[in-house]
Amino acid sequence: MHNILKSELDTFKNLPEIIEKYISAIPLERIDLKRGNDVWTIREHICHISGVQKMLLGRIELIMNNDKPVIEPYFPEKDNDVLSKYKSIEEAFKEYKTTRKDQIKLLKKCSENDFMKRAWHKEYSNYTIPLIVKHMIFHEYWHMYRIEEVWLTNDEYFR
Repeated sequence: MHNILKSELDTFKNLPEIIEKYISAIPLERIDLKRGNDVWTIREHICHISGVQKMLLGRIELIMNNDKPVIEPYFPEKDNDVLSKYKSIEEAFKEYKTTRKDQIKLLKKCSENDFMKRAWHKEYSNYTIPLIVKHMIFHEYWHMYRIEEVWLTNDEYFR
């Protein structure tokens, strides 16, 4: 995986376990705490992180299997099924970890050409498999930051 640094791949591989361990420390009464109309609960963040993994796996496959891949944008605010996809957080984490293993297996099958191939994506000026991996890492850590805000920020400082 020449175009993905080993440290990036290690981070990518380990994120589901890191996030699950972090979430396990949060008291259950905080998991569904609604801190504002436009603020996701911790459960919604976890369900979203887990729920987008298959879509992102599909994007990697699309780039690998097409000469001129076209990626459709995803808008989470239009995904009304974020909470109904999983019966529990445990189920969400199980799927997240399973799909991450599938993503890693697929990345190991990528050729140098696959890594260099650009997909057309109307939101981004550059969209490649290495960029998808970086995007996923940043995306998951961004949600972790938001989860920490929902969990720990005192009301008078929460925006």
